[in-house]
Amino acid sequence: MIPPRDPRKPKPGPRQRPAVSPTGKRRPVPAALRQQQADERKVCGLHACLQLFERRPEDIIRVYLTEDRSRNVPELLRWCAQNRRAYNVVAADNLERLSGSNHHEGIMLLARRGASWSESDFLQALQANQLTGPLLYLDGVQNPHNVGALLRTAAHFGVAAILGEAGHLPEISAATARVAEGGAEHVPVVSLEAAGQTLMTLRQSGYTLLATSSHQGRTIYEEPLSPKTVFILGGELKGVSSDLLQGADRCVQIPGTGHVESLNVSVAGAILLSEWRRQTTSKPRP
Repeated sequence: MIPPRDPRKPKPGPRQRPAVSPTGKRRPVPAALRQQQADERKVCGLHACLQLFERRPEDIIRVYLTEDRSRNVPELLRWCAQNRRAYNVVAADNLERLSGSNHHEGIMLLARRGASWSESDFLQALQANQLTGPLLYLDGVQNPHNVGALLRTAAHFGVAAILGEAGHLPEISAATARVAEGGAEHVPVVSLEAAGQTLMTLRQSGYTLLATSSHQGRTIYEEPLSPKTVFILGGELKGVSSDLLQGADRCVQIPGTGHVESLNVSVAGAILLSEWRRQTTSKPRP
C-alpha cells in the first residue's frame, strides 16, 4: 500500500529527461537547440563587450560579470534592467569556467552573432562602389589571437574587410573578439568559396594585389600605394603560397636586420597598413 502524500510537501514537478541515457551515452541535442547555440557566441573583454553593447545592444542575451567589473559598466546594467536582459554577478573563477578563458577581464556577454557578410554581400558592395579603405587577404593565418590582433589593427586603419578562402579562415571566437578589443564589430570577415575568382574581380575593379614576402619584392616604403589595395598576408610557418605570389601584381617586404625569419603576421599587417595610411591620406606639401 502506497502511503498518502504529505500535503505540506510541494507537489513534484515534471520529470526532467537526463542528458545522459541509462547506457551512459549522451542524448542527442534537439535540432532547435543546436541552431540556437550556433547563433550565439561568447564575447569576453571589457572593450569588446562595450563595443558590442554600443553597436548592437538588441543582440545581447545575458551578461556575466564580477562584482568589481560591475562598478565600471553602470549603463550596460541599467540597459539590461530596462530591457529585461538577465545579468549575473559571479565569482572570477566561475566566470573563467563560463567563458573558457582566464583572460575574461571580469565580463562576458552571451550574444547573438551579428549580421555577417557572405561572399555575395561583399561582391555586391564592391560593384556598388561601397567599399572604403584597403582589404586584407589572409592565406593560412589560423591563430585566433593573430586574427584578433589584425581585426584590431584593421579597425584602427579603416580596412573595408578581411578576406580568406572558405575553410581556411577561422571563425571569430571569444578569444579572437577579446584580442580585437572591439574591432570585430567594425570589420567584416568574409569567407570566399571562389577566392581566386574574387581576387581577379578585385583586380578588374581597380585594386592592386600586393603579396607580402620576406625574400622578394621592393620594400613597402618604395612601393606607391593606392587607396584600392589588397594586402595578401601569409601564415607564419609557410608564408604566402606560391600560387598567390605568382598571381599578385607585385610583392613587397618590410626591411629589417634579417636576424629573424619574419615578423608576426599581426605586426606586419600593422606596418603595412600604417604606410598605406601615410601615403593615401597625407596632404601634399605646398
